[in-house]
Amino acid sequence: MSLYAVAAGLVLLAAALLGPASSALARARWVDDAPRAAVALWQALGTSAVLSGIGAGLCLAVERYHAGFAGGVSDLVGSLASGHPLTGLGLPDALGLTLAADLVVVLVFLLGSVILRISTTRARHRHLVDLLSLHTHDTGAAVLDHSTAVAYCVPGIRPRIVISAGALELLDDTQLEAVVAHERGHAHERHGLVMLPLVCISKVFALIPYARLAPSSVAGLLEMAADDYAARSQDRGTLASALVSMATAGTLPSCTLGLTGGLVTRRVERLLAQRRRPGGILVGVTGAVLVLLSAPVALLLAV
Repeated sequence: MSLYAVAAGLVLLAAALLGPASSALARARWVDDAPRAAVALWQALGTSAVLSGIGAGLCLAVERYHAGFAGGVSDLVGSLASGHPLTGLGLPDALGLTLAADLVVVLVFLLGSVILRISTTRARHRHLVDLLSLHTHDTGAAVLDHSTAVAYCVPGIRPRIVISAGALELLDDTQLEAVVAHERGHAHERHGLVMLPLVCISKVFALIPYARLAPSSVAGLLEMAADDYAARSQDRGTLASALVSMATAGTLPSCTLGLTGGLVTRRVERLLAQRRRPGGILVGVTGAVLVLLSAPVALLLAV
C-alpha cells in the first residue's frame, strides 16, 4: 500500500469522525446511562481525527523518500537537522508537510493560549470569591450575597464551590448538601480540564460538526457525571428536587448546575429513573475507544 493511499484513508477517517460519527454520538440516548464513557468516546473521536490529519500530512511529506512511513519520517527529520529540508520537495510533499505542521502549531498555540487565558480568568474569579464571600457555609462552600439562587464550581488547583444567599433561602439542608456534592463532583473529577480542549476548537473550527457538537454535548455529560458523583453520598430524589427548584426559581446562568434547555428534564428523569447497569455499554465504549486511537497508528505502521 502506498503512502498516498494511506493518506487518503486517513483523510476519509478524519472526515467521518468529525462529521457523521460526531453527529450520531450527539443524538445517541445511551450516553445518559454512562456519561463518563461517552465523554471518553468524544475525546477519542477528536484525538483520532487529529492523529489522522497529522498522519495524512506526514504521509504526503515523506512519500518522496520511498522508505515507508517510519523510514520516511526518519529521513525527513534528518533533512531538517541537516538544514536542507526542502531538497527534492514537490507540491504534494509541500502540501503534506504544511498540513501536518499547521495542525500541530495551530492546536498547540490554541491550547496554550486558551489555557493561559482561562487559567488567569479562573484565578481572578477565585480571588474575587475570597474577597466577596460573606462566610463559608458548613458544607465548605463560599456564600455570596446575591438573591438569585445559584451554585457553581470555580475550577483550579484549589477549586472554590460557591452558593448564593438566594440558594440558602430556596433549598432545605438536604437539598443544599446534594447541590454542593454535585459541585464537588465537578472539582474532584477535574471537569474544568476536560472542557479546555473543546473550548479551544469551538470558536476556531465552528464549521466542523465535531467542534460545534462536542462542547455542548460533553458539558451536559459532565453535569450528569457530577450528578452520579453526588448520588454516591446523597439521595438522588433530593438532588432532582433541588434541580427543579433552582430551575423554576428564575433566570440562571448556564453554568449553574447545567440548567440549560432540555438538559434539566433529562437530568431529572435519569435521577428519578431506576438506574440501569451500564456494563455492556462500558465494554463496547472501551473497545471503540481502543479502535479509534489505534486505527491511525496501525495504518501508518502498516507501510
